[in-house]
Amino acid sequence: MALRTDLKQKMISEIDGNKNYISVEIELQYQPDLIHLLREEINYIGQRFYYKSKDFKLEMCGIGYLLEARYSHLEHDEIYEYWQNIKEQLNTVIMHDDKHHLKFFGGFQFSEHSLTNEWKDYGMSHFVLPKFLITKENGRCYLTYTDDNNKFDIENIERILNAIDSKAQTGVLSEPSVVENKDIQSEEWKDLVTKVVSLMNESVALQKVVLSRRRKIEFEDDVNVEDALQRSLDSNESSYLLLFESGKSQFISQTPEQLCQIDNGKLYTNAIAGTIIRTEDESENNKLKAELLNDSKNQFEHRYVVDSIIHDIQSFTKQLEYDKKPTILTNKHLYHLYTKIQADLLSENVLEIVNQLHPTPALGGFPKVEAIKFIEHEEFGTRGFYGAPLGYIDLDNNGEFVVSIRSMLVRGNAATLYSGCGIVKDSNAISEFEETDLKFKPMLKALGVM
Repeated sequence: MALRTDLKQKMISEIDGNKNYISVEIELQYQPDLIHLLREEINYIGQRFYYKSKDFKLEMCGIGYLLEARYSHLEHDEIYEYWQNIKEQLNTVIMHDDKHHLKFFGGFQFSEHSLTNEWKDYGMSHFVLPKFLITKENGRCYLTYTDDNNKFDIENIERILNAIDSKAQTGVLSEPSVVENKDIQSEEWKDLVTKVVSLMNESVALQKVVLSRRRKIEFEDDVNVEDALQRSLDSNESSYLLLFESGKSQFISQTPEQLCQIDNGKLYTNAIAGTIIRTEDESENNKLKAELLNDSKNQFEHRYVVDSIIHDIQSFTKQLEYDKKPTILTNKHLYHLYTKIQADLLSENVLEIVNQLHPTPALGGFPKVEAIKFIEHEEFGTRGFYGAPLGYIDLDNNGEFVVSIRSMLVRGNAATLYSGCGIVKDSNAISEFEETDLKFKPMLKALGVM
């Protein structure tokens, strides 16, 4: 696809040569396949991201990293200031009648627990500004090209348009050959659950801890992340879906859980805690949902999360609203207890809110400080981006961050899968182990091994 000459001339006439960066956006008159675009842009492997919102109102794909803000510590304020400085140096040109859709994408690792080798490609705080961003939002599609002032070339728009317009390959996904599929320290994990339960029954100092565990799968060939994303999309889960690449690492999460959304001064968040299996039998499912809504353990766990979120956001908000009783959130394999929370914000710093909210008791525990200390000292391995906030900030300081559960870290021919569950004083190691097994399913299906 070629840009019209008059459109090129209009772009050039609106570019401010005194700015360090230029970002030009055009609207496309069709809806391209963003997974196909990822397949086309293999030269940018290691510098790509993908994001789909839970309601599918937003889908976007970043190709090439113009700028990276990477820190060895959890630097929420520094990342926010970095983004504000970039915006001051940015000349935005819009060739349509809507807002500019440029996003600053990234996230923070779960905690400052020492980085293990598997997460070496990511910083503790890691955000990227894409050179090319394709955004599908509310039925419209936009291509955003951003570059250094002295490197900006309108011809690059045509190159990415040609990649978007290239013929999509057949829809046949590869069938991977598994070499090894094993749990990591499964018996030790069960022993740790028993230890936590014993501690909780001896003292009220620790009332809930979320323990994560891992499974490693090795294949004959390198993992095809585009196929994994496509399988996740095809599963029609009511979930967010994201890919974040850095160096030789590729992190994928298909998560039902939003941490927060900031939109025009309003904060939207929710509590998701308490889980039960979903079956193929709707009559049985109705009984299971009723059981979940009346189960004291799950209700207790859920109430922890609600109370903690409300406590954490009170100093940043006013006119707080939330449901007093949880409802049921339905996913393909599981039901969860769910409470919607919203409030008017007193601060426009979305990353300040992220820092205050993370980790909720659904991912850390309660009390928060004591639970995190236990996780960092007792849990096996480093969580990295598992259970961590990932998302974006836009030019208006709006944004959305998800909690990246149901996730995996891919390096070459190996994928490490993560899942977790909340442990309270009446938990049972075997049943908690079985619950985490269920939570591996989305990534196992994405990999094509079940």
